[in-house]
Amino acid sequence: MTHYHSKPVGVNVIGGFLGAGKTTFLNYILEEQKKERTDVIVREYGAVSIDDKLLKNVTGHIHVFPGVTVHDDPQLVLYDYLHKLYSDAAQPFDRLLMECSGLDMPESLVHLFLVGHMPVHYRLNGYIAVVDAEYGLLNLEEFEVARQQVVFADAIVLNKVDLADEEQLSRLEERIKELNGMAEIYRSSYGRVPLKNVLNISLYSQLKDLKIGKERKPMQEIHTIVLSETRPMDKEKVNKWLNRLFEEEGNKILRSKGFFCFAGDDWRYEFQAVRKSFHSKADCLWEDGEERKSTVVLIGSNLPDELSLRESFSDCI
Repeated sequence: MTHYHSKPVGVNVIGGFLGAGKTTFLNYILEEQKKERTDVIVREYGAVSIDDKLLKNVTGHIHVFPGVTVHDDPQLVLYDYLHKLYSDAAQPFDRLLMECSGLDMPESLVHLFLVGHMPVHYRLNGYIAVVDAEYGLLNLEEFEVARQQVVFADAIVLNKVDLADEEQLSRLEERIKELNGMAEIYRSSYGRVPLKNVLNISLYSQLKDLKIGKERKPMQEIHTIVLSETRPMDKEKVNKWLNRLFEEEGNKILRSKGFFCFAGDDWRYEFQAVRKSFHSKADCLWEDGEERKSTVVLIGSNLPDELSLRESFSDCI
């Protein structure tokens, strides 16, 4: 069947630890976005699907994606499912929302939308992590999956703030910023946040005002390095730099993203990566009077020397 989509479908992946309020947040999105035709994928690991029964105001279809057998590759199965969903849609849908299980590691889900046919069919608008304000500190202390959900987030919904005092919220926000100093944090009760800020996260808007050389804390397990260059860069040199960086250091770089201004080119280019897998594309034309610069953000552990990275980045002009 020929699909109806003329452009990639925007995808928002909603993650967060068990009990954070992901379904409540998802219901709020559906309530506020009734004019859009939105399909929803619910990832369930239990034998009985519950979360999809709690969803309301769905203008498209709900797709329950259960756990797979031990003989199947879950990422390959989900890849095939998403490809078929896009190609066989009886009606076009404007947005795809994926609610993850509370135990889903975000790396594989973000990576999924950067490989194969996915960047052609879908546009990853962002990974949104919902964090429980009451138990968030405890979860981040005890569970690696909870920390990874924060590390990979493009935006963070700090939910159930009515159940925590200001001191508790401040300590939790400080811990979140240690893990991910780039994602905007939105305090929320019942998942209610300004949706235009979290659903359509512009990579350029997110990164353009970041400062070079974020301070590292001595015991911080996750570091963020920001590289920036105001001079137009050489496209061939940048491609070689990226390929070399991810080939040599990709296993240390959990996630990276950025945009480039190339010499003699009026297009702004963006890229996103998960470890060694990255995807880049021409995003849009630079606007008249807009500051043209290139910015790259690297998030990971045991990252390469920052000074050496900055020098090699600047050598790409």
